[in-house]
Amino acid sequence: MPAEELIGRVGASASDSKRRALIEILKERLAHQDGSLEGVNWSCLRLSKVMLSSSIMPRAQFMSAKLEGAYFGYCDLRAANFDGADLRDAHFREADLSAASFAGANLRGANLARAKLQGCSFQNADLTGVNLWGADLRGADLSDAMLTTCCLTAALVDDATVLPDRLDFEKAGAKAEVESNQD
Repeated sequence: MPAEELIGRVGASASDSKRRALIEILKERLAHQDGSLEGVNWSCLRLSKVMLSSSIMPRAQFMSAKLEGAYFGYCDLRAANFDGADLRDAHFREADLSAASFAGANLRGANLARAKLQGCSFQNADLTGVNLWGADLRGADLSDAMLTTCCLTAALVDDATVLPDRLDFEKAGAKAEVESNQD
């Protein structure tokens, strides 16, 4: 049975034990396959504190999912969609989230340290207290995002980064890229 069908069988109202069992089944299957959850639809599921570290999930869909405290460290989440998701206290340390969308998401207290966030959309997202230390925000759209008490030390921005009018990234500790686009 495909991973997406398994996820579809465990609805948003399922118990925590059923959701945890689903994740364990998916991890076991991934261990015997190519390891990819590319494009899987996790939307609207409640997966608080789920551990998906080092998973390969480009173009995965997490719209309106409840993912408080979830661990996505070191994941490949390129072009994933987290629009409207609850990601409070989630961990994305060193994850590749290039071109992902977080429009309207709640990321309060999330850890995005050293994450690749090039071209991400954070429009109208709540980034209060988010750790963006060393994050690559080149080309990201942070228009109308709430960035109160964020750690922006060593974050990379460029001319294509769209900032809220009220924020000066350089004063907040971010580093503007001047001459090159080296990774």
